[in-house]
Amino acid sequence: MKKLKLLTLASTLISTVGAFTAVNIGKQAEAIVVTGNPNDYIVPRGIGDGIVELRLNQNGNALLCTGSLLPTGLHILTAAHCLTENKIPGTIDVENVRVNFNLLTGRNSVESSTYYIHPGWNGDVSYANDIAIIGLDTLAPIEADRYNIYRGGDELDQNFTVVGYGLSGNGKTGSDPINFPGGIKRYGRNTYDYDSYLRNREANAFKVLGYDFDSGLERNNNPPGDTGLGIDEVISAPGDSGGPALINGLITGIASFDTRFNQGRADVNDRIDFSFGEISYNTRVSYYANFIDDVLAGKIAATRTVPEPSTVLGTVFTLSALTISSHFKKKVKQKL
Repeated sequence: MKKLKLLTLASTLISTVGAFTAVNIGKQAEAIVVTGNPNDYIVPRGIGDGIVELRLNQNGNALLCTGSLLPTGLHILTAAHCLTENKIPGTIDVENVRVNFNLLTGRNSVESSTYYIHPGWNGDVSYANDIAIIGLDTLAPIEADRYNIYRGGDELDQNFTVVGYGLSGNGKTGSDPINFPGGIKRYGRNTYDYDSYLRNREANAFKVLGYDFDSGLERNNNPPGDTGLGIDEVISAPGDSGGPALINGLITGIASFDTRFNQGRADVNDRIDFSFGEISYNTRVSYYANFIDDVLAGKIAATRTVPEPSTVLGTVFTLSALTISSHFKKKVKQKL
């Protein structure tokens, strides 16, 4: 496996927000924040329709994440932090997950009641293993795209496409929940820069993939020397948690968390808001290929099965992102 490519930190500390507020790591699961006008990055119906919106019911609260349909047509790949209680490993805290396929013919919703959480997930995104699979109660719509996973070890320096249903906004000011709320599928591109994260690096090395949000200016760039992909460049934001990064149509990463440097380095401001200069991390799918294969082959028992999933009312995203920067479960307001 190739040599670790680490953040060029010097003595600079990193400030992060995680999927769980207590984790304090860059926000978990996000929405896509773009370089240009967010309306120019919307995915048309009928394209990428196996990339799904996950509406979760957690103790009466409506949450949003993103996921991808795997080749069986019965399994959705997503992030573990979307399904589990903060800081409690293996404790699933959602009563129901509704999987929404936005097809050319309209929306098709499928219920789920079976969940597979990676056994190494401990509730802290800096230790990696932020990966889970949702089992559908019925077969996904036949017209929905199925996605295979990336199995190579050469992701670094490769461009990828990121897709998610989270908040959007512009890199100069960050995510904008008022004008660009979640629930709309957007896409963009970036390039993988890192295969480890400074905090708990011994635990997460080679298990994560990181990338920065370049403005085109060297002062918002890390590592130096590559100022990005121009107008195509994006970063994940709240609601994108669990969403895919794709190389040649293969799932390469799963949106997990965001972070930034302290002391004003690279970031355009002093907070995590998915603006230029911040850094996003994905779960590295190739590392977890055996786990995915074994779940799909029926070799791993479900972490939990809900006998009779309850119905969840439709929801509309109106709230701001979670305080964690795991790519992020987003809390939404229910509407009849």
